[in-house]
Amino acid sequence: MHLAQATTREEALVLIHWFHAKHRKSSLQLMKEHYRSPKAILEFPNRGRYDLENSCHGLLCFVKCGKEEEAFVSNPLKGEPLMLPRSIIVSRWPHLDRYGLGFDSSTKRYKIVRVFFRDFDRANQGYQLGAEVYTMGTTSSWREISQVPCYPLYKKGVYANGALHWLVNHEFSPDDLKSMVISFDFRQEEFKSIPHQEFSSKVSKWFELVDLRGYLGMVDFSLGTHIEIWKLKDYEKKEWVREYRIDIKPPHGVPINEYIEVVGLMEDGEILLKHYETLVAYNSKINGLRCIQILSGGLQMDTTQVYVYTGSLVSPSQ
Repeated sequence: MHLAQATTREEALVLIHWFHAKHRKSSLQLMKEHYRSPKAILEFPNRGRYDLENSCHGLLCFVKCGKEEEAFVSNPLKGEPLMLPRSIIVSRWPHLDRYGLGFDSSTKRYKIVRVFFRDFDRANQGYQLGAEVYTMGTTSSWREISQVPCYPLYKKGVYANGALHWLVNHEFSPDDLKSMVISFDFRQEEFKSIPHQEFSSKVSKWFELVDLRGYLGMVDFSLGTHIEIWKLKDYEKKEWVREYRIDIKPPHGVPINEYIEVVGLMEDGEILLKHYETLVAYNSKINGLRCIQILSGGLQMDTTQVYVYTGSLVSPSQ
């Protein structure tokens, strides 16, 4: 009951992901406006830098950066990191592999999908992808599946409507690409292309997927003078609507997608933005911006990552 009502009634929390460069340790800190928890709510299990792959029902999936692929799932409010078993299949280009966490409604189980490079020819940009699934709570190993995405995946995924969504990696996509969004259905264990409206650009590096409180959102940074955020309002009909237009002019010579990041949607309808190390909220009712907090971890901190998070009672060990 709590999970079913969480996205509409629960407060959207902000998590700050710090990387302590000197000690090579990562941690998560809870933040509210003008306040930060004095202690970390989650210390990462091992040394090294981790990236968030996606969130689902209050669970976060993190993957360690580098050649040694290491992943874990955690509910940060319960402080329970669950290490995932390592796959026996070695990727030819691990830093472009993608992991994703989702829920299979038919079995009531959480699954993790991994998309990897089975083969890669750097000189000719040739590649062969592979995919495998790990079902939490029922098995101790990964199992390979026959279906793979049409193209390599890009950036972290967004879970919505029982499926995980990624952008297509622009370095491998053709010029006549019809859709920049690929989904993975956790029930059917199938990859599909998600149609969307026509954009002025088809280069996925100018776009970003974002979770809009349970809806899939697509951010268009390609316009130069402003940001547009589109929402997939009707998932079955694949009906997109433009929800936000944010007028922001970047400094001269700086692309807008390097200047600002759309973090997510807060419970009051404000859009949380990250401008370098400053958090800013955009209010569409007054078409205005206000500063939330300046992130400063000191000289020992690397670049921070920020997430909008909806808490739950779900445990990764259940």
